[in-house]
Amino acid sequence: MKYHQMEAFYQVMLTGSVTKAASNLGRTQPAVSMTIANLEEELSTTLFDRHAGRISPRKEAEILFEQVRHVMQQMKDIKHHFQQLDAIPVPRISIISSSIVGMDLIPTAVSEIAKSGQELRLMNGTSDTIVSEIENQRHDMAVTDRGAKDVPTASPLFDVEVFKVPVCAVFHRGLIGQGFGPLSAQHLAGHQLCTLYHDNPSALDVRRQLPTPRVEFASFFPMACYAVKNGGVAIADYVTCTAIDALTKGELHSEWRIIADAEPSSYYLMRPTYRARSVMADRCYDAIKAALIRHESP
Repeated sequence: MKYHQMEAFYQVMLTGSVTKAASNLGRTQPAVSMTIANLEEELSTTLFDRHAGRISPRKEAEILFEQVRHVMQQMKDIKHHFQQLDAIPVPRISIISSSIVGMDLIPTAVSEIAKSGQELRLMNGTSDTIVSEIENQRHDMAVTDRGAKDVPTASPLFDVEVFKVPVCAVFHRGLIGQGFGPLSAQHLAGHQLCTLYHDNPSALDVRRQLPTPRVEFASFFPMACYAVKNGGVAIADYVTCTAIDALTKGELHSEWRIIADAEPSSYYLMRPTYRARSVMADRCYDAIKAALIRHESP
């Protein structure tokens, strides 16, 4: 019997309803029903009688529940004890992020912690991969942009904080007039545009107002570099701008301006619910959070 089967069975027995069990577990009703059916198949027995959309436990279910109840209580006690433990050092802190924040924002944020001797592992992934990795408790924390799909903000498997970063136009210095104030999307009409691929919702409101871009990219940094070097304008965000400034040291001769009428980019700072925490991991989390807050207000 797998843990997710045991957990689903336990909740169905406690609530007397597949619907309520699904709600408690943060799963769909069909998923819980399928889990129970698979459990019955593996045990070669029928645990519930089903009539007109209702279920009632059979004797077999009551016997199994008595066994499972003790195991689930033990699991609850283990989680409680871990939450009560003082934070303890861990050998390595693992952080996974989307590529743009992994280029400069995160390495810069944790650099002093790394200098203190703490081992760190910094990894990159797509938004979908990052969410999956954090759901499976494989990293200490993660940062991702929105990606092609919405990032869950109410998952029982991880905590999440959302940060809103201004969308910016990135271009070769002097290409768009003088000054440093915000632009509107219409100021960009007539320029060769570069954006993320059409499935990515970032700056979608701006892209809808402008001609179809000649070149689409999968990530912000190469898109911005291409636009600057080829006389175009990249629709990126402030995280991209600071990464370019830090990594090119001005040699790219880039310039950026906030697009005032664009919806900001969303960045998600996530931390798994059931992974053991430590003092140093807390420091990393706080440092990355502070960096994201600074990027909300250039």
